[in-house]
Amino acid sequence: MEGHRRKYLPFSKHRCNKTSKHTLMIIEFQVFSKDYKKKILNNNNTCAYTCPKCGAKAKFHRHGTYLRSITYLSTTGEVVFESLEILRLKCQSCHSTHSILPWDCIPFQVYSLPVVLFLCEQVRIKQASIRKTVKRTKCTIQTIYQKLNLLKRNLTLIEFYLRQMSFCTATVSVSLTQVLTVLLLPTMKFSSHITYPLPFMIEKGYSNKVTTQMNLFRKKDNTNL
Repeated sequence: MEGHRRKYLPFSKHRCNKTSKHTLMIIEFQVFSKDYKKKILNNNNTCAYTCPKCGAKAKFHRHGTYLRSITYLSTTGEVVFESLEILRLKCQSCHSTHSILPWDCIPFQVYSLPVVLFLCEQVRIKQASIRKTVKRTKCTIQTIYQKLNLLKRNLTLIEFYLRQMSFCTATVSVSLTQVLTVLLLPTMKFSSHITYPLPFMIEKGYSNKVTTQMNLFRKKDNTNL
């Protein structure tokens, strides 16, 4: 029975057990990965977050860094791999550690959100062949299929979110990239420690445009990718 209970905690790098210390992710939606070093890594005022585990406010201190890989798109559409130094914080209240990620960085995935959406757009909307997309982006066939399936598996959830937003008035607009970053998290179904609000709102008319694009993705659901 114990084996069936071992699930991944939300944004956690380690399996859930009685002795492990968990590293939780904080997604900073106001920072792009290209600006991460200036706005987060070299910024001494990055400890004013609310702990997603215990709820303590501004109780963090810097707890080292680590390198992770992330992808970018070149001007020619080629996928480029680079290293990004990520800051880790430690809560002085509950002693849990938390990594701060930029909005375009999907936890536990090397491929960034813009790259994932670009690959899907090339094949599903612009109807470029897999072979042509491989040649242009320098990605492998397996990677392209994986990212197409990632979006396909989450279409229903994304569409539900957009429909909810269409019923709300927006006092603060929310970009689609923020929505997708959250919805494409591989451990989202186990999430219980997300303390930032997920506002079901977006600027007027934008959700209809995005829903139309999602319908274009869905048109090929009954065909081979």
